Amino acid sequence: MGSKKELQAAIAVLGLCMLVFGCTKTAESENSKKQVKIGVAVYNEEDVYVSKICGYLEDEIFQYEKDHPGVEIRKKIADARGSQQEQNDQIDQFISLDYDLLLVNIVDRTNAAVIIDKATQADIPVVFFNREPVREDIFRSDQIYYEGSDAKQSAILQADVIADALEKNRSKIDRNGDGVIQFAMLEGESGHQDTLIRSEWVLKELENKKIPTQQIAGSTGNWEKNQANVIVRQWMKEYPNQIEVIISNNDDMALGAWEALEEKGCTEVQVVGIDGIEEVRELVDEDKILGSVLCDTKLHAKALMQFIDVLAFHNGSVEKLNLENERYYMIPLTKVEK
Repeated sequence: MGSKKELQAAIAVLGLCMLVFGCTKTAESENSKKQVKIGVAVYNEEDVYVSKICGYLEDEIFQYEKDHPGVEIRKKIADARGSQQEQNDQIDQFISLDYDLLLVNIVDRTNAAVIIDKATQADIPVVFFNREPVREDIFRSDQIYYEGSDAKQSAILQADVIADALEKNRSKIDRNGDGVIQFAMLEGESGHQDTLIRSEWVLKELENKKIPTQQIAGSTGNWEKNQANVIVRQWMKEYPNQIEVIISNNDDMALGAWEALEEKGCTEVQVVGIDGIEEVRELVDEDKILGSVLCDTKLHAKALMQFIDVLAFHNGSVEKLNLENERYYMIPLTKVEK
């Protein structure tokens, strides 16, 4: 009887030891993972395009951790809500907490030097994305990169969309038949590089294609859907039956324009955007929006994940990323049209 109790006690002790050992091994396994901290600073998380990039980056990180069981990526997104001072403070916090890599969607492209100098002093690499700093700042220090797309090319492709539509069905675009495209321009953030380049080059390319244009109206929508909606509703009051095409610097404003045209019963006015977000692609398929230029948010996220792999985990050199001028990772663009 006594030996039976002793046996049961021994089994219990053995089970407890195995449990403790297992928990210890699990904890050791977790602690043995290589951890990196990634700070993601965005100018405004309400921006649909930027929000989609961050969402797909989350997917990329999940898949990377699944494919590499020995690593853990701790990512924190900081939303500056359009304030450069707020973003500077957020960057300071990332640096003070010894983050391994900073991904920065900068508020004010002329302020990059401040961020670069602080990060360089702390020996933390920086990848700016989607909002491009001035070229001099990208080359201000080592370990500074830019990931994005070519604003000039996106504008040229936007002009191609208009030209293609004219060739397919001229009366759909040139409704009054005067041989001139009467247009209104929805511009992004005032003074922003992409705003300036996209607005300039879409018109230059139309001119290169010998397509006469006449600007009826123009306004700054700050990349935002709601602002564009208000602007276009006002245009429909001020310029009835005068605007044939609305050229938008991005898709979020194009969506706002289209919704305003729907509300006002002016769906004959054509809208063309840039970004190729899913909502706009669907409306293009439904022949409700003329077209867009796809700057694939999934490709942006994949590119940022490649930077994490190289700069945070040190898996190879940046040379394998095939960067332009050793600093620029440019996403290819394609037309979105019916």
